Amino acid sequence: MESSINSILDFASVGKCECEVYGERVRRYRVEMHRRKIESIESSRDAGIAIRLVHEGRVGHVSTSDLSPDGLSAAFQKALECASNSTPVDVDILAPYRKESIREGLYPKLPSAGGNQVKIAGVRTMEEACLSHDPRIVNTEGASYTESVGEVFVASTRGFFRTEERGFCSCSIQAIAKQGDEIRSGWFHAQGLDCGDLDFASTGREAAARAVGLVGSRRIETRRYPVVLDGSAVTSFLGLLKRALSGEMVVKGASVLAGRKGSQIAPEYVTVIDDPFLEAGCNNAAFDGEGAPTERRVVVESGSLRGYLHNAFSARKLGVPVAANAVRATFKDLPEPGPTNLFLLPGARSTAEMVDDLIPGIYVLDVMGMHTADHISGDFSVGISGYHVRSGGDRVPISEMMMSGNVLDLLAGIREVGKDSIFIGPYGSPAIRIDGMSISGT
Repeated sequence: MESSINSILDFASVGKCECEVYGERVRRYRVEMHRRKIESIESSRDAGIAIRLVHEGRVGHVSTSDLSPDGLSAAFQKALECASNSTPVDVDILAPYRKESIREGLYPKLPSAGGNQVKIAGVRTMEEACLSHDPRIVNTEGASYTESVGEVFVASTRGFFRTEERGFCSCSIQAIAKQGDEIRSGWFHAQGLDCGDLDFASTGREAAARAVGLVGSRRIETRRYPVVLDGSAVTSFLGLLKRALSGEMVVKGASVLAGRKGSQIAPEYVTVIDDPFLEAGCNNAAFDGEGAPTERRVVVESGSLRGYLHNAFSARKLGVPVAANAVRATFKDLPEPGPTNLFLLPGARSTAEMVDDLIPGIYVLDVMGMHTADHISGDFSVGISGYHVRSGGDRVPISEMMMSGNVLDLLAGIREVGKDSIFIGPYGSPAIRIDGMSISGT
């Protein structure tokens, strides 16, 4: 990989253009099980590079998995051709060279390439714990374990060549509960830096408990209710917030948070952090997708919006320092603003304590359809399931209901942040309490 990247930089030097090269070598492993039988085992390796060059103020981007000399030469020529046909850019899009030390030791361990029988046994344990939790658990929609380990390379004609090994693993299961003609489901997930970090049995039991807990669900009266959003539900809203925090969306005027930097968007006890150096963080990174050294950033501090997530393009368009928030899903993708480990700073009380005080109110366990939310207006209307908490602590399961509102109103309406955090992908949060949300059912 190093020699391939250096070849591209040599081409750029001869061609008198600036160039950034992003490379990946990735190993993936996945196990899926259903009804105590292995459905599939997948193991793959992938490698490739992306070339982004600037020639006479125009940008060309090409990716390739052909790392042969002829393949690299053809890819570079294609990038030049793309640049010649593109519209000139009005700002510098490449990351600057910064003479800074790069953090090391962000991944003290990684999923091992061997020991696959242990991983298969873990999935089996998870499904068995789920199926045996309650006689009403009749099936699952599958139990799975996934791991990804890779080396990332970013180099530039601006004088840096950076590499890092990254990786994490996760397990998840969807439980199916049945009572009479009623069928309910419950999903749960765990992630870590190594298979040994995952509590497979607990994950299976929690998915089963969530499914069984929804048996007997009903719809309730449509009105505004105080709501506690479980941490797993809040992570869905952080995904919406990530899109609104994108510097590229702000540049385009396509974010509900555009023009709100420095304003109070939430109460003082709400702080949102993007931390690429998080202990045991599954998305840690010493440098971003453009090779810029990363740093811990407080995005919302004591309720005040401190800034956005930027790649080099959006940072320069808005006249702020390059913030090293560029991310790439794969080597084939252009870098866009995104988080590493984006999380809501925990508070003092447990989720159980918050729910016990929610009389009457709604405890939301799951949110469905967040991908339909509008990051331009901030409006959302999502499906929910959970519990109607009534006087005396009685909990009545609810499902097939909708929660509607606007992300700005949701942030402003937070009245408490809990202490029990959960991470799903790059998003982490404890439960939050909101004084009033529109819940529609009957």
